[in-house]
Amino acid sequence: MDPSHHKLSFTVADYAIFAVLLGASLAIGLYHALSGGRQRTTQEFLLADRNMGCLPVSLSLIASFQSAVAIIGIPAEIYTHGTQYWFIGCGYILGLLVPAHVFIPVLYRLKLSSAYEYLELRFSKTVRICGTLTFIFQTVVYMGLCIYLPAFALNAVTGFKLWGTVLVTGLVCTLYTTLGGLKAVIWTDVAVIAVGVYQTGGPSEVWRKVWEGGRISGLDLNPDPTERHTFWTLALGGVFLMWSLYGVNQSQVQRYLSSRTEREAIRSCYMVFPSLQLALALSCVMGLIMFARYCGEDHSDRLASNKMVIYFVMDMLQGLPGLPGLFVACLFSAALSTISSAFNSLATVTMEDLIKPQFPSMSERRATLLSKALAAFYGLLCLAMAYVTHLMGDSVLQVALKIFGMVGGPILGLFCLGMFFPWANSIGALAGLAGGLSLSFWVGIGSIVTRTSGPRTLVSDCRSGLSLTNATISSVTTVALRPSGLQRFYSLSYMWYSGFTCFCVVVIGLTVSFITGAFRKQDVAPGTVFPLLGKLLFFLPEHIKQKLCCVTPMVS
Repeated sequence: MDPSHHKLSFTVADYAIFAVLLGASLAIGLYHALSGGRQRTTQEFLLADRNMGCLPVSLSLIASFQSAVAIIGIPAEIYTHGTQYWFIGCGYILGLLVPAHVFIPVLYRLKLSSAYEYLELRFSKTVRICGTLTFIFQTVVYMGLCIYLPAFALNAVTGFKLWGTVLVTGLVCTLYTTLGGLKAVIWTDVAVIAVGVYQTGGPSEVWRKVWEGGRISGLDLNPDPTERHTFWTLALGGVFLMWSLYGVNQSQVQRYLSSRTEREAIRSCYMVFPSLQLALALSCVMGLIMFARYCGEDHSDRLASNKMVIYFVMDMLQGLPGLPGLFVACLFSAALSTISSAFNSLATVTMEDLIKPQFPSMSERRATLLSKALAAFYGLLCLAMAYVTHLMGDSVLQVALKIFGMVGGPILGLFCLGMFFPWANSIGALAGLAGGLSLSFWVGIGSIVTRTSGPRTLVSDCRSGLSLTNATISSVTTVALRPSGLQRFYSLSYMWYSGFTCFCVVVIGLTVSFITGAFRKQDVAPGTVFPLLGKLLFFLPEHIKQKLCCVTPMVS
């Protein structure tokens, strides 16, 4: 198959299914957003009146994580670099256990509307505002990526102008305020995998090609933090990434706070684990089948521009009318569930952290209308960020995780500083956040400028391992250049960004706190500190732990 002469595009059935599913999603969203029912107050609009069960909350948590970035980015990662990324699933265990038993109990019992209310209770209003502005920046940048991807997919299969599809996607996402898409995504993945295995020659042929093509990665225990992917960067670095996503990110915290009880909030966190593992496994298997299917063909043009997964799905499903349309509709649904929840979270933190404190007497009706207007405003603002996404040279998955690490890591560090270290004061918190953000942007921008954050890939024939007599040099080979000096600092794996910046915030925050006058037990608001140190230092006598300020009871 010559890709240059093999153009895949929507059929009439695909257009029809895509239009029906997207129209239904939009109609549901408009009904819930504009009907006025169950959204008469900010509590109902932003937190579902704190009356959600664990099942809808867990589905919402999964849907927001399983975005278009994961659907397209993970198979492309496996296709290009092999199965090493699969080890990030090991980080899901601690990455969900700690939020369930540490972050959720503290935040839920304080009866907050915004995660950043915690920062004012624990430190000061200034720290709260800084945390809120950091979250807004992170989310707006990430949402630009989430809007761009489905628009890019629609452009690839329809030929519509790219910026026209970006505009349509952004406007639909701005109006859409309900969940959807996860079940369809899973079943479409299964269909693509089944057809791909059949066309490749069966499971044994797929295994032979990916094994001999070097796509089955072993357990790499190299402790070097500059290696792009090893077991440690993915399993341990992934833990900090999950904490920043499922522990303190407003999009997820808002879902916990909407639960009926704390127990249901914790159960919803547990229920996320098997679904995330299933979605990760399907995406990784799709990447392997994609490699086996196109072994020996030159698709470097598509690989370089993140087109490979879209091309593969269209190629596999072209004989099944309507399924390509279903897949693109799934991309839109996954993007919509992520983006709409982000718009809602942005509206929440803006209202609760920036506007309400300045206008405490604002009527409930006006506050609700303003919340909806803010969601629309942020939708349009994210459109602007979509325009710069295509300029980034890394894969969409790496760009997304870099954003979470560079900005989410310092936010995680700020919450860890407050929850685990009773001595930390507001000056230390501000210094820690400023230092963490400065270091993260230094490393992140330095890696972009020097292009050393990951290996450079040379794409040619993928059959080098299949036949030594083949004249074509094959496989996606990696040119490893050992950096030195400051360039080595810029080479830190993007999977360590969250852990590195979190650690920096805590160290800087504690140092400045002790210099400027550490908090004493009576200075700390009740219920804002998790007694982690008291549990770790269980062997010390109680009076010593009291002097060390390690025993701080939580709100019951």
